[in-house]
Amino acid sequence: MIKETNIETLYDVLDESAILMYEKFKMPYLKGLVRTSENIIANSVDTEDEEVNDILKEKILSISSINFQKEEIRKAFQYAILKGLKHENISNQMMTPESIGMLMSYLIQKLYDLKHITIYDPLIGTGNLLASIANQIDIDVELFGVENFGMSYELSQALFGMLGYGNNIFFQDTLTSKNINADMIVSDFSAVQQSEVYKIINHQLNNIKPDGYFIFMVDNMFFEALNIKEFIKEINKNWYMFGMMVLPKEIFKTQEKTIIILQNKDEKFVQPDSFMMVEIPGFKDSYALNNVIGQLNEWFKKTKFYQYKKN
Repeated sequence: MIKETNIETLYDVLDESAILMYEKFKMPYLKGLVRTSENIIANSVDTEDEEVNDILKEKILSISSINFQKEEIRKAFQYAILKGLKHENISNQMMTPESIGMLMSYLIQKLYDLKHITIYDPLIGTGNLLASIANQIDIDVELFGVENFGMSYELSQALFGMLGYGNNIFFQDTLTSKNINADMIVSDFSAVQQSEVYKIINHQLNNIKPDGYFIFMVDNMFFEALNIKEFIKEINKNWYMFGMMVLPKEIFKTQEKTIIILQNKDEKFVQPDSFMMVEIPGFKDSYALNNVIGQLNEWFKKTKFYQYKKN
């Protein structure tokens, strides 16, 4: 069970350490957050100021006996990033809400029958979406990501290091990534220009295994700017459009969003006899949400589709 006190304790160490480095060395808060994460992982501190070293070491020592759960680490790190974004007047759009990770985790466990899964995010940002998914699914995971914005890249690396998810995050343009060989791909296209979406979607054919699924989130204005029939026609040249989840307005302050599920059509592809389409109610209405999840469970139970399995 997640302990709020553990989240608060870790957040305080991350926050206070980043603030101290800002005050002493004028290091930006987010950079200080990355440095603090590296110090925690290495269990050591090395700055040019011995007094600062002693203070930071003491803070690390204060949490050394706590066995943090992965979700406690992710949440504490997320809260610190949100403070840092606000501090540096950066939009928090680069961080995908954890509720989206919950919905994508649900879909993954319906679409995949695996003991080990490789998941790739071609627009990893700060890593919150991929970390949220990995923490929630009951499957052994191997994670890969690509990011070409320096600060986001450093933050996602720091988060994955804290969580023990390896070092498979690469600093490069997503359209240059190839041969990831992922079982599935997830992403958040919120910050992507509409003209780039097709390119990024179709480029993922270089990175996904045959019959694998690609789950991503887009702004609803993406559909308003396109003819939806033309979109489906274009996408279906290389993918099968498996389903859509219209997300509740309460999650996003500015633009409503939708989750889209695509499948890479190959030899084992089975076309469902119905399209998976659902509107997710607000998360505060547990009765309505449970009702929709029940409908989805029934759809997956009755509908023929290819559940991804190892050969």
